[in-house]
Amino acid sequence: MPTLISRDEALRRIEAEGGAPECLMCAIVRREVGAVHAIAEDATMLVMLPRYVRRWGHVMVVPKPHVTSFAEVEPALWARANAMAHQAARMVERVMRPRRCYVASTGSSAGEMTQTSRHLHVHVIPLYEADDRPSDVFSWSEGIYVGSPEEWAALQARYREVWDAS
Repeated sequence: MPTLISRDEALRRIEAEGGAPECLMCAIVRREVGAVHAIAEDATMLVMLPRYVRRWGHVMVVPKPHVTSFAEVEPALWARANAMAHQAARMVERVMRPRRCYVASTGSSAGEMTQTSRHLHVHVIPLYEADDRPSDVFSWSEGIYVGSPEEWAALQARYREVWDAS
C-alpha cells in the first residue's frame, strides 16, 4: 500500500529529485526530475503516473510541446490531450473501480513552483470517497501518497494491460 507522507516531506523530496526546473512538465517529459512511470507515449503526448498524489491511481496527460495558454495550443493537440484523458479515465475506472473520476485541465498562473507548472496538462483522479471534492484532491494539506518502486511498477503494469482496451 502506498505511504502517506506530509506536504513538507513531499516538497523536500521533489526539490532533492529535480530542483526548480524552468518548466516542470517539460522537465518530466525530458526525464530530468526523477522516475517517469509512462503508461502511453508518442511524439506529442505523455500519459503517466505522477509520483506525488492525493489519490492512488492518479494519471496525468501532458502534451509534449511547451504550451502555457489555450491561445498557444493547437486545437488538434488539445483535442488529442482530452481524448487521451478520456481514455485514461476509462482505464482508471476499469482498473481502480473508483466511485468516479475527476478530470481537470490545469496550468498554473502562479508560475513554476514545486509540483506546479504553467504548462497545460490534464489530471485524471480517481475518487473513492462519497464526499471527495476538488479541494480534497488538489490540496496537499492532508498529506501525499507515494509508492515504492515496486508499487509504481505494479500500477503501471495494470494500467498498461488495459490501456488499449479503454
